[in-house]
Amino acid sequence: MQNKSLKPIDLTKKLLPYENKWVALSEDRREVLGAGQTLKEAKKAAEKKGKKYLFLKVLPFNTSFVPASQ
Repeated sequence: MQNKSLKPIDLTKKLLPYENKWVALSEDRREVLGAGQTLKEAKKAAEKKGKKYLFLKVLPFNTSFVPASQ
């Protein structure tokens, strides 16, 4: 078995058109398969491609997300 090093994927340019939308990404996270204002819309668009996908909510670019716990 070959040991493949993991390299970060920069999605910045690919996600610019999808600000504040749900995006369906290919399993390798390199291709946008669908997008929509709702998760349901993104799923419907992605299913047309016939590939496996995962979802990501693209936050507004003028905000920051900092997870916190109590």
